[in-house]
Amino acid sequence: MTDAPIQVSLPLLQQRPFRMLSFTRFFSRVAQYGLNFALVLLINEETGKAFLSSLLVLALVVPSTVAGIVAGTAADVFPKRALVFLGDMARAAFCVYFVLNASGVASYYIVAILLATATQFSSSAEGAIMPAIVERSELARANAISQAVGGAAQLIGLGVLTPIVLRVFDSRDALFLICAGLFFIAAFQALFIGRIHARGRVDIGGEPAGRWWLVGWRAIKADRMVTHAVIELTLIASTLIILGGLVPKYIDDVLGLPVEIGALILTPAAAGVIVGLRVAGFLARRVPHGFLSTTGFTIFVACLALLAFVNEEADFLGGFGAFSWLNSVDIGNFDAGGVMAMVITFPLGFSYAVVSVAGNTVMDDRVPLHLRGRVGATQAALSAIASSVPVLVAGALADFIGVAPVMAMVAGLAGVVAVANLREPGDNSGAPRRPVG
Repeated sequence: MTDAPIQVSLPLLQQRPFRMLSFTRFFSRVAQYGLNFALVLLINEETGKAFLSSLLVLALVVPSTVAGIVAGTAADVFPKRALVFLGDMARAAFCVYFVLNASGVASYYIVAILLATATQFSSSAEGAIMPAIVERSELARANAISQAVGGAAQLIGLGVLTPIVLRVFDSRDALFLICAGLFFIAAFQALFIGRIHARGRVDIGGEPAGRWWLVGWRAIKADRMVTHAVIELTLIASTLIILGGLVPKYIDDVLGLPVEIGALILTPAAAGVIVGLRVAGFLARRVPHGFLSTTGFTIFVACLALLAFVNEEADFLGGFGAFSWLNSVDIGNFDAGGVMAMVITFPLGFSYAVVSVAGNTVMDDRVPLHLRGRVGATQAALSAIASSVPVLVAGALADFIGVAPVMAMVAGLAGVVAVANLREPGDNSGAPRRPVG
């Protein structure tokens, strides 16, 4: 009698469906991050107002509230690969349209809304695809890899593509055409993901009754672990949205650097994200997800508060012998404050990665597959709603009282809300729901 052969699962990136999903996410996000940063630079260059930069950020996130819910429902009902393909092709078409027809600041807001709307359909479908092509035991690692892909795309889009094309070649149209090509590549890569099916997973429960646009919200409320994860993800996403409107003025006023150069100073956050993903993927299998997420958010809030006053912190530390070298940092406009910003953004990125992996793993693990698109879209909509007014208020206040005090206020308010959410759900083990069969 011979033993039955043992089936060994291939590493995730050797599995074609996950590999192609990662490719399409990478190329589309390089383009999207590059365009978002370019639009912020262009508006900041033409107006110099933090309020108008915040208004652009709002234009990028508002589609999550309406189009996002529709996109989430579509991701659960229609073929997911087709939605990714159509969403990326639409974004490529909008880039070409902008090159042919753009004129004035108003066109920046119009193209931002169009791009953000199409993004909802592709990203909702991508989010619904992953738990259907990855084994449950690999979800934490898959989320870590996906976040790493997004971090690398962000670094290339913000730190390489946009600064080089806009500042070295001084061509806005060339950037939009390059991004159109990247969206086109991403669209066709999505077609090679292959057939999408649940890998040995059967979830409890059927289609919830009631209004279709509330399905995601009801699914979130039905599971306390999911509710907790969604609150954490919404809070950190809302904080980042608000910061997105403040960063150009922060770089200009606090660091005293050109925006595109200052953005490079903040790229240690990407390295922090990479390290955080490695750690979070390891800890997600050993530490309760709720505890992991809450700890990560606490670190995030503390780092954000420190980031608001980097110049004062540099002056204080420079008075100690071990840190006196900070006083001698003087490379053009880059000084000790810039060094402190680089140091602080590393743990900031690290903590964001921890929260993101823990929260998304909970949703992938516990939300039924036929509801994953709607739950993800609802979470994005909550982030947009929670940040819509604060992002404008923060931008207006930054123009009047300065960006550093406003960033400190944002950190304080985020900390207050986080404390209100500290009570853990009854089941904090992160264990998946019991499948049928």
